This record gives sequence, structure tokens and C-alpha cells, in this order.
Amino acid sequence: SQAQAGLLTRPDIDKLLEGQYIVGEIQAGMPAYPLFSKNPASPGGKPELKGYAFETIDFEPVRGYSGKPIDILVAMDLSGAFLDMRLIEHKEPFFNNATGTARLADFTAQYIDLSLHHTIKVHDHVSPTKRDEQTADLQGVNHGTVTVKAIDRTVIGSASMVAMAKLADSAGAAASVARRRASSEIYKPLKWDDMLSRGMVSVTTISRGDIDRAFANIPAAAAKQTSQTKTQSAEVALTFHAALISMPSIGRNLLDSEGWRYLNTSRRQAQAVLVTETGPLSISTNEDFRVADALPFVLKQNGKTLKLHSISYDKALVVPGYPKKTKAHFLILDKDTPLDPKLPFELSFKLGQRFGTNQILSKVESREFSLPYEFYGWRAKIYNLLDTNWSALDWVKVWQGRWIEIAVLLAGLLVLTTGLIAQKRLSANSKRLKILRTMYLIFTVGFIGWYAQGQLTILNVNAAIESLAGGGDLGFLLNDPMTTILWVFTLASLLVWGRSTFCGWLCPFGALQELVSMLANAVGVHQRRLRTALDAKLKWIKYGVLATILVSLFAAPSFAELAVKIEPFETAISFYFMREWPYILWAVLCLGLGVFVYRGYCRYICPLGAALASVNFLQRWSWIPRREECGTPCQSCRHRCEYQAITPAGEINYSECFQCLDCVSIYQDEQRCLPLITERKTGEQVIRIHEIGRA
Repeated sequence: SQAQAGLLTRPDIDKLLEGQYIVGEIQAGMPAYPLFSKNPASPGGKPELKGYAFETIDFEPVRGYSGKPIDILVAMDLSGAFLDMRLIEHKEPFFNNATGTARLADFTAQYIDLSLHHTIKVHDHVSPTKRDEQTADLQGVNHGTVTVKAIDRTVIGSASMVAMAKLADSAGAAASVARRRASSEIYKPLKWDDMLSRGMVSVTTISRGDIDRAFANIPAAAAKQTSQTKTQSAEVALTFHAALISMPSIGRNLLDSEGWRYLNTSRRQAQAVLVTETGPLSISTNEDFRVADALPFVLKQNGKTLKLHSISYDKALVVPGYPKKTKAHFLILDKDTPLDPKLPFELSFKLGQRFGTNQILSKVESREFSLPYEFYGWRAKIYNLLDTNWSALDWVKVWQGRWIEIAVLLAGLLVLTTGLIAQKRLSANSKRLKILRTMYLIFTVGFIGWYAQGQLTILNVNAAIESLAGGGDLGFLLNDPMTTILWVFTLASLLVWGRSTFCGWLCPFGALQELVSMLANAVGVHQRRLRTALDAKLKWIKYGVLATILVSLFAAPSFAELAVKIEPFETAISFYFMREWPYILWAVLCLGLGVFVYRGYCRYICPLGAALASVNFLQRWSWIPRREECGTPCQSCRHRCEYQAITPAGEINYSECFQCLDCVSIYQDEQRCLPLITERKTGEQVIRIHEIGRA
């Protein structure tokens, strides 16, 4: 159970379901609305419960490609079948219009008449929809791989939680299986000894001597202790095993399927701790040694005591000796004081003993004994990583399905890296450089952009910021291998060459601009070179655009969704110019700007270029070769630089450089480099004299 975050009220749900059911009041402790229907045979009779309606954002708020959770209204009957499904809200960048929303709504509607008993798989946008009594293959959405995967996870995960809490055993069992499949609760079977050695299950022993010392300051305790021998004092009174059983890698190994389902139904989204105890004192009924306590444990985190309640458990438990010799406590954390499993916590056992000769004079004293538990933080992350069944993860399946595209992209990046490392050799011949650069730009537009859809965008940056700010991570990007690989390569190249590697070679829209400029030059239309002062001022525009987008993310989110439309990437690359006319017009204008001012959009408007240029301070090397004569007296490179990224002093402004390598080519050209021209004309030769040792 958790606070309701959904957008709909009871009347809203009644309206969306078109009055097919009587919508009841929201359930106590769970944001789900019961659905009733009247019996036609008995109009005056009591309405019959048909199922429940709920919003997925209240249960499993899975983040889409935008980094924001997608909200779906689900109506589910008592057997776990989906009666209705409505898309309520999404912020997906490629679908943030009427046509795009309709495509996502159509995808969502494919779940109607399916159930939690089905094994549901989401395929690409060209695969036909197929279904039978046990399986269902759903047709995906073009450009929406990440989004439809998010919809699938949020629907199945949320429906499973409601089913486990509210529906019959058969539906609950199916929900448990579906939830594990949807939320990647895939575990590696481990033996008891393995779990102990890893610290997944902690062991604490308390001897009779430990107990005596804890109560030593009570005068009445002396009589108990004097009769004990040294051997008796060392005897183990209690042995505790503790485990954060709500963690799938632990819970699935300690419980059977039925027990895991029962635990999840009982705890819902709260964390749960298992504590087992063995030893003579675990079965003692003598209050002189142990006073009965239904909840003899205390749990603290960050100095705050967390509220616990226990559940009865009669399912199988994979603990040696259970249930005959082992007593198990299942402790559920209260929703008002939740436990953060990523941080350390202190668990202790509270032991009470009665002291005194009669009931009037007797009193109960309590002491706490620490039960250390250290399977959290880096330790848990490492073992969870090692135990992950990678082949079963959805994003891994996506990567496997696109292995050919990934291989081609990696080969292309290898070729580019090799060429940039050997930049002097690559640019030694200006004609060869132009041919090779043109070929690579065609590869960038054709394969990386239009075919593989590998266009990086400011939307990626926005989504990452919003996801991290909302407590999420960047895992949603893994469903798009092209984007992930390009971002990793781009961030790595920032350290070596700065923003220029992506902007100059790997941006499909930037490459398209440059190719259009080449065609314009071929028919006699040449770009105009702006005055240096004006060019410098215009280059600040893109930083203003970037700042506006980033600030509006938090100050005016609705405006941010509009502001990112300044990027023409979606229209030109993702949708192949097949979109509403205002978007097409803007994309054409951006390309047209490059006909008159060399790559004008990239240099003056692009917010992604501004974002990369802003972190150009990470660049560690000045990789473009320079001579002392560069700038004084030679200005050849500066006058020929189409990006106007070279200062009058001959220095390279790497934040505005696009790594075209023209200046590196000029640096080696005896016909264009002034120092080399001077040397060739004067015929000066330098004879190096080396001193040799005297005889």
C-alpha cells in the first residue's frame, strides 16, 4: 500500500469505462476501485463484484523513454483477465501529439481480453498480433521500443500486485509468475551455505553467559548466575538467522513459489525481514528466562525506529530444520516508516526476563541484543550483478535481436576512431579526405540515422535529468542499443577530442546539413561567411536555448515539452519528414539555413551541441597540430575554417570545432600552409649538427 498518485477520481473512471460498471469507493490501504454490475434477473438485488479498476502509476510507475512514468487505467476481473485498458498520461517525446498518442493507445488496447495467465511478449512494429489461451504476441510501435516495453511492465506489474492482494488463489498464483516475469525477478538458485558465506543470511549466536552479563546490573539476577558452571555459561542459548527476504535473490531461495507469492501479497511494496531462531531458549516457556513477546525485535535506520508487524507463515521455508526445530518471524515494515534496503539498518532482539519471588514483587526487565546484517550497498549490488540472468532480461533480448546493426555501428565507430587517431595520414591528401568524409557522412545519415535510428537528442538529456531527479536511474535507455552505444562513445570521446567527434561525424541531422551544403555548392550556391563579431554573438544563442529548456524542466514542464521541439531531429531523422506540416517546415528551414550559412543550425541553435560544448572542459588534449607561425603571421587555417572556430591568434576554440580535419590537411599542404610555402620558396634548408666526442 502507498499514497495514491493517480490522476483519476471515481467519476473519471466511471466516465472512461462508459458506465459499464458501478464504480465503488476506493479500497482502504490500496488505490483500487471495486467494479460491480447489477444482476438483470434481480434488479433490486445486491450488485455483484466483477473486478477492480486502478491506475498503474499507483503500483508500478515504470519510466518510459522520457524518463517519466506512463499511467494506464486497468479494469481487471476476478480471474485476472483485463476487461478494459485506457492510456491516461504519457510524456513520450516521439508520441507527444494526437497521432502518436493514438498509436500508443492502440498498442495498449491489445491487452484487452488477455489475462495474467497469458505469457505475453511484445515484438516489433511489423510482427502481427497473435494470441491463444496461453500465449499472446503483441505488435509493437515504430520508434517506440522503450515505450511499449514500459507499458508492458507497468500493466503486468501493477495488475499482479492487485491480483495478489485481492483476487482468488488461482489468479494470485498467475499474478506471482507474471510479476516476476515483468519485473525481472529472475533469481539464481543458491545453496544455504552459499547464502551464509555471501552474507545474504546473517548468523548471530547468544550464549547463556551473554544473557547473564546483559542482566548483571539487576540484583535479583545474581541467584540465577551463581549456580552456573563455566561450561554452562558458554552454552548457546539462541541462534538467529536474519535475511532481507523481500529481496528476490534472497526470498526466492528461502521460500517456495507459494511462499513467495504469499509474502508479496502480504507485504505489497513494503520491505520484509525474516528472522529465525533456534536453541533451548527459543522454546522456553519459563518467564524467569524468557517472557513471551509476539514481536521481540526492534529495527532502526538512520537513528529512527521503524514500525514492524508480523505475519503468520505456514508455507515451505528452505532453512535447515524448519519447521520442527526452527521458529520463524516474518517482519513487515510499516508504510509510514519504510525501510531503504540500500542503506544499513540495525536489527536487534529484545529479551525480557521476570525477576522476583512472587507476582507482587516481581517485575520484567528487557535487554536488546544486536543481530548484525550487512547485505546492502556495494555488497548486494555486486552479488546481484553476478547472479543476474542476463539472457532473460528484456533489454538484453533487444540487443540480441539487433546484433547485426550493433556490429555495423561498432565497426563504423572503430573506423572513425582509427581515422581520428591517424588524423595526419587521413588528411594528408585533401581530395581523399573530402571523399572519405563524404562517404562517412552518408553512412551516418543513412545507416546510423534513418536505418538504425541512432540520433542523439536533447530529449535524452532531459529524460536522464528527470529520471535521476525523480529517484530513478538510466536503465530505460538500455532498451535502445544504438542510442546507448552512441552516448557511451560520445562521452568517452569528450575526453579526447571534445564535442567535435559527435557533432562533426556522428550526428545524422548534422551530417544531412553538410551533405545538403555540398549539393548546394555543386550547383553554384555557396555559404556566406559571417563577420567574426556577429558569428561569436550568434553562437551564444544555443546556450540560451539550452538554459531555457533545462530551467523549464522544473519551472514549467509543459513549456519544456514544447521547447524541445526546436530540435528538427525527430522530423528529419526519426519520422523521415512524414509529420504535421509545421514540423516539416521547421526542419526544412533548418536545412535551408545550412545552405546559406555553413551548418547554421548546429553552430547557432542546437541545444544538444550547446550541452556537449558546455562540458568541453573535460577534453584533456589539444589534438590539432599548431606551429609558432599560426596566427602570426599565418592566417590560412582561420580564413578557410567553415566553422570559424580558429581565433586570430591561431588558437583552436575546441568548443566550436567540428573536427572536419581541414586545418590538419592545410597544416601539411605545401600549397596552402604559409610556413611551408615560405620554406619551399626560399629553399632554406636546416642542417642539424651533432657534437661528437673528441678523440
